[in-house]
Amino acid sequence: MAVQSSNWESLCTRAQDALEAGQRAHARRLARAAAKLAPEQALPRQLLAELTDPAVTPPHESGLPFSRLRSGQVAVLGLLALTVAAAALAWLRPPQLDDGLRVMGAVAAEQVGGLLSQPAAQPTEPDIQPTATNTPFAQMSLLPSATPTSAPLVEATPEPEPTEFAEVQVALEKYDLRLPRSVESGERWIEVNLSTQTLTAYEGRNQVRSFIISSGRPRTPTVTGEFRIWIKVRMQDMSGPGYYIRNVPWVMFFHGDYGIHGTWWHTNFGTPMSAGCVNMTEADAKWLFDWASVGTIVQVHY
Repeated sequence: MAVQSSNWESLCTRAQDALEAGQRAHARRLARAAAKLAPEQALPRQLLAELTDPAVTPPHESGLPFSRLRSGQVAVLGLLALTVAAAALAWLRPPQLDDGLRVMGAVAAEQVGGLLSQPAAQPTEPDIQPTATNTPFAQMSLLPSATPTSAPLVEATPEPEPTEFAEVQVALEKYDLRLPRSVESGERWIEVNLSTQTLTAYEGRNQVRSFIISSGRPRTPTVTGEFRIWIKVRMQDMSGPGYYIRNVPWVMFFHGDYGIHGTWWHTNFGTPMSAGCVNMTEADAKWLFDWASVGTIVQVHY
């Protein structure tokens, strides 16, 4: 594969200028085109990485948030707090003055035991019975004799870890070769990638050469699909709504009046600029004109 260094280096320079000017989308498009032209070079990929905002949202919860607690669990916590408060008051007051407080603590403990024993297969009745005798608080059993079975914990499904530079991977996936179904082994064909603003010449699956192009603007987009060159013209005038251009060189029409041709009136390649045709530099268009022939497949896609 032969890649002109001036093409991808110029695109990298323009991408850096666009980034400094705050034009990130334009800078990404230029960096992608440079990576397409020179996949073995590190600078275009570094620019893509710099222009990418990796989505870093790794899961970091170590437990269930309070909002996920079941209503029963909230009730258990409230009753435990009430029991602890009652125990503290009973410890500080003389037993003969606060029998009712101990009764209240025993009732609360009974309710706690009932809530905790609910998830068990065969819940048991708590052993504690409320009493008005002066039983020391240390001898009171706050939990049922049977060990309650705790509710099974629901394991959260682990979320996939975010991929660094996900946008770079998506951009590189667009470079996967989409071989036309009608192409025979070793046959010459042309791929026009509107996403990367590049044109690539192939012989079967072998890439011969790649170029930066300018396709149609949003209001006059380049047609997509699979076509064949139906006529070649060395030079002709072109006109349409709002334009008239003389001496357009190295023209190859592939669908109606949509064609690939040389361009002498602008140098802003890598950006959609045309009324629907595929613009190339005059030197690149001359090489492609000599390489392709009438009937050569042209595949245009995003």
